[in-house]
Amino acid sequence: MKIFAIFISIILFHFQVLGQQDFIRWNNRTKISWADFKGPIDARSPFAAMSAVGIYYKYKAQSTADIYNISFDIYAKFDKTKTWSKKNLQTAVILKHEQLHFDLCEIVCRAFKDALEKKRFTKNYKKEIDIIFDKYFKQLQSLQQKYDSQTMHSNNKAEEQKWDKLIKQELLR
Repeated sequence: MKIFAIFISIILFHFQVLGQQDFIRWNNRTKISWADFKGPIDARSPFAAMSAVGIYYKYKAQSTADIYNISFDIYAKFDKTKTWSKKNLQTAVILKHEQLHFDLCEIVCRAFKDALEKKRFTKNYKKEIDIIFDKYFKQLQSLQQKYDSQTMHSNNKAEEQKWDKLIKQELLR
């Protein structure tokens, strides 16, 4: 039985490591590349590429009496399996645009972290976390749409430069 448990642990670790290769965790040193766009291409889409980015979080709760201490693991992630690009339209300009989508996700992720760190949780902490997450998820969607709309999906160079500057400033905070 002990050998079986070890075997299962090795398999779970292997699949966890394989699954992690499908994601990029945001950090200020790692930039995405065209090789990271591994998802199925939407041939009907008018766009050159699509980045699947999102906020990942998990938490662990401990309570003593009415005090709930929650520790979080939160980060912005880039999902390689759902991200795609049309090879004949891959340019440095479009790749930078897609990187900025990932960077925007990091900015919202940081705001989500801050909100959670300031919150005093009750016994309803699961629902409270969900409510906070929903707020920042909607904010992320809205910001991503605004970015694409104003830059015309990287075609408006002046707006793209404005967003680039704004995002870089926010990431320095």
